[in-house]
Amino acid sequence: MTTTEPSHRRGKAVDDKILQAVIEEIAASGTLQVRVDAVAERAGVNKTTIYRRYPERNDLVLSAVLELAQVVVPIPDTGTLAGDLTMLAHGVGETVTSSIGQALLSASADSPEFAAARQSYWSTRFQTAAVIIERATERGECRSDVDGPLLLELMVAPLHFRVLQTGGRITADFIDVQVARLLDAVAI
Repeated sequence: MTTTEPSHRRGKAVDDKILQAVIEEIAASGTLQVRVDAVAERAGVNKTTIYRRYPERNDLVLSAVLELAQVVVPIPDTGTLAGDLTMLAHGVGETVTSSIGQALLSASADSPEFAAARQSYWSTRFQTAAVIIERATERGECRSDVDGPLLLELMVAPLHFRVLQTGGRITADFIDVQVARLLDAVAI
């Protein structure tokens, strides 16, 4: 008697292969403009398998990038607000300067095709990471009126600005200064 893997596991395995293939395509091309047929070939699945899961290409790209963000820039829990913000900022800094990060940054701000996906990505990431601020508030490290997603946006913005606008590097000292400013702003 042969046993087969439950279909939900096969489904997860196929999803993982597809999303990994999207990330590989983004890294290889340096753009979010991935071709579904190239993703299908790389993942070893039929295009219809992808379209069944992701009817819109933007959904496919957004899902892959959000999945990658969870792995590459996980939400830290060091036990302190300073530690969490520092780890998160280092993860963001590494991502911004990676080939995937560069593809995300180079996607034109006025591209109607990726505007909604970009907004959804950042909204999801800031909402997810806001747990850092909630935990800090519970520990008494942070005022209770702090808007977590906004605070995280204020942390990420200088990192992106430095890379995009000035062409500067994101150093540990730069991150330390940004974190110190945020800690001063939210101190009780």
